[in-house]
This record gives sequence, structure tokens and C-alpha cells, in this order.
Amino acid sequence: SMKRYLYLMAMFGLAACASVDGGSSGTETAARGVPVGGWLAGDGRPIEAAALFDRAHAVDFVLLGETHDRAAHHLWKAEVIAELRARRPELAVGLEMLPRRAQGALDRYVADAVDQAGFLEESAWKESWGFDFALYRPIFAYAREHGIPLIALNVDRSLVREVGQEGFDAVAARTEMPVGRPADPMPGYVSHLAEVYAAHADGRTPAADDPAFRRFVDAQLLWDRAMAEALAQAHDAGGRLVVGVMGAGHVENGYGVPHQLAALGKLGVLTLLPWDAERSCGDLSPHLADAVYGIGTD
Repeated sequence: SMKRYLYLMAMFGLAACASVDGGSSGTETAARGVPVGGWLAGDGRPIEAAALFDRAHAVDFVLLGETHDRAAHHLWKAEVIAELRARRPELAVGLEMLPRRAQGALDRYVADAVDQAGFLEESAWKESWGFDFALYRPIFAYAREHGIPLIALNVDRSLVREVGQEGFDAVAARTEMPVGRPADPMPGYVSHLAEVYAAHADGRTPAADDPAFRRFVDAQLLWDRAMAEALAQAHDAGGRLVVGVMGAGHVENGYGVPHQLAALGKLGVLTLLPWDAERSCGDLSPHLADAVYGIGTD
């Protein structure tokens, strides 16, 4: 079972981090161990799982980050969803993986009106996402077992590519956009995206006003905005707690989807991230997420 899997990780895994230096302020070294199977709050202090999940009563959205090809991340998300459902039985799960046109396929899958093979064909999973569906099966199976609505959060990849090639305003000028204009990015997000862009551009960091880089940012913001709007609509439709499942980059530091949700007036957001044992402790910061969970190796 998932619980036994996580228990074994906790028993046999090593701490994901031992400590993080407190910096040059003269403060003592901050003990920020992220034990496998344990939670840390955003400020680096250990937090009991029950206290963390009880916060589900006070929020409208919980965003779960992932590394797409890590099986342990997907098991973690399924376990978190189960814990949240114990407190908020009426919840929905939004998925970055699929565009809005796949909503009918998701509805039929949850209703057990189509088998897995039929769902993968109807949703065009391979074309839309590409990562092995088996990784996501724990979440899908849990949703079908308990009748939890699954919500397609994304827009078609072709639209994201168009915006990346032409910019948001140019595409919006000639076609009706399925989402509103994204809120301007936070400066930290622009800096982060510049690093990502440089990794694909021979290591050259782009100038902030570089047209190609600005189009790259526009494409990322479109993705964030699309997910934020779909999450907001799912909540507004029924007042459910809405859990968003997406790449960690859309969640970290509040830059991506949380920022776009805030621009839509949606502030009741809890952000949770898995923390891999091999990840550098230097990545921990109070603003990274509301809480992180120590994950062992697959």
C-alpha cells in the first residue's frame, strides 16, 4: 500500500538534509533536516502532519509540486490527497498534464465509463504529456475509487508554442485566447526563468528585454495563468477544496500559479513540495513553499 511504501521510506531513508547555514547574520546554523517521511514548515521548523493537513480547513487550494519522472513523488501526492480528503471530503484534483479538451475523457474515467486504455486514447495522453501514465496511476485510481473530480488545467501545447514564438499580445491580437492576460511576473521569477533559458541557449544569460526571452517568459506565464484560472473556476463552481498537481517549478517561491491565483483574488493557497534526499540544502528557503516533505530514493 502507499502508506506502507512511505513508512518504509521513512524507516530506511537517510535525512534529505542535515542542516543549512544560517547565513552571515551571525545566527546559529539553522537545523533544517528534512527526514524522509517527515515535514518541515517553510521556515525550516518540523511540523506535525496532522497540524499541516488541518490547514486544509482554512484554504481553498492546495498546490502539490512534482518532478514528473519520480515515482516516489506521485505516491507522495496520492497520499497527500488522501489525507486532505479525510478533512475535506468534497475536493477536486486539477492536473497540469492535460488540456481542457480532455475534460470529457477525465469525466468518463472517474465515472468508470471507460477503461485505462480507452482513457489514454480519448485524452491523447501521449501527445499531450508524454510521461508514462503508470507514474500517475495512483492518483487516477484513487480519484476513480472515491469519485473525486479530475480537472484538466492546461491549454493545448500548440498555443503555448505559438506564444513562445510570437509573444502573448501578438497571438491575442489575431485569435480569441482561452485565458486572460497573465499578471506580470515577479522579478525573482524572471531571474529564475533567465537561468532556465540560458541552459537552453549555450549558457548565455539573456538580457531582461531580449525579445526571444520575453516570448519565452510569456509562454511560461500563459501556462501558469491557464492553470490558475482552471483551478479558480473549479473552486467557484462548487466551493470544493481544489488540489493542483503540477511541476514544482509552477509552485516554488509562489512565482508561478500562486502568483496568478493571487492576481485573480484567490489567496487561500497552501503550497507543498517533495524534497529529494539528494537535493541541495541551499535550495531551502522560507519562501520556497509552506511545507516540504522528505522523499527517499526511488
